[in-house]
Amino acid sequence: MRANIKHTINSSLKNIGKLFFSGIMLFCILMASQISCTDIEGDGADSLYWLGANLPEESSYRNPIWEPDLSNPSVFRGATQFFAFGDEKEWSEGLNYVVPVLRSGNLMTWSLSGEAFAARPEWAEGKINSVAGLFAKTLGTYYLAYTINDEIGIAYSKAPQGPYIDYGQLVASGDLGFDFCKAPYLIQAGLKFYLFFETEDGVSGTELNMPRNAMPTLKGEVFKIAGSGFSGAHILRKSASSYYFFGTSGEEGNASIKIARSVDIAGPYLDKNGNDILNGNGTELVNSDPAKNINSPSHVGGIFSDFEEKDWIIYQVTDNNKPNLSTGTPRRPLMLNLINWGDDGWPLTIIEAVEGWQKPKFVLSN
Repeated sequence: MRANIKHTINSSLKNIGKLFFSGIMLFCILMASQISCTDIEGDGADSLYWLGANLPEESSYRNPIWEPDLSNPSVFRGATQFFAFGDEKEWSEGLNYVVPVLRSGNLMTWSLSGEAFAARPEWAEGKINSVAGLFAKTLGTYYLAYTINDEIGIAYSKAPQGPYIDYGQLVASGDLGFDFCKAPYLIQAGLKFYLFFETEDGVSGTELNMPRNAMPTLKGEVFKIAGSGFSGAHILRKSASSYYFFGTSGEEGNASIKIARSVDIAGPYLDKNGNDILNGNGTELVNSDPAKNINSPSHVGGIFSDFEEKDWIIYQVTDNNKPNLSTGTPRRPLMLNLINWGDDGWPLTIIEAVEGWQKPKFVLSN
């Protein structure tokens, strides 16, 4: 009888051992990306050890970085965070934002912060679109240029998120000899301030008078930097003698982002082949595959450097699966990509706007 009891105990122990071993092996299979099993003696798992996390969010970010919409975006960096502004839109029935404001600490994840204006500007009727933000550090003031009915107004605030107080109309297109002026872009270059904008003839610019605590005014003559094949201008100042122009080329459905560069902010801006973009051309930087969901990369919202001084570009796209909001207006998600510059100062590769996980992550500080 003792022999039978001993045999039963041994059999039970063996079964428990087999179950234990099977459990370990199953655990190893399920957690293969994080855990590895060693088998020193060849008769089972002798030990487990942790290899570290291998989840996408640990080393990647996901495009689009913001949905559902931020049309004609303008993004700038505040003291500790990034702020993004967009066109007035009714994202869904009854949910209308007069210049929505987004906030982010890392460029990759965003949250809705509110609206830029506490009260709609009174100098013109119509929706606000094509906004452009600027922080004038020397004046301790944030500025927001915007378009209403193809005329440009400007507002100010002491806080990046607003609320912005309207100064009124800055540019009347008829006074400058254009049919319309829209898509403003503000930039400070050294101690000077400039306004760039789109007209029926292309992209033009002018210097601005920026008095402290007073309405900005146009200063000097208007100069043209890009032909009618471009829209949505963005200027990157790399140094006192190195300026890059980023603009949208092409119509909805086949739009792309092209660049050119100049030694002077007023141009001439030449592409990689030496062509003046007053006559078209441009060097392609961001495009899309029409067979995929994401297309029409356009309207650069901002370019920012990480802790390694690598440049990252934010822009809008169209999603073929969801091209419109529920209200029927165009839906424009935001994308973020790294620009790979070559030693010659031109991009090494063309960025393809695609959805999904992207590497590497944007890292602001070491």
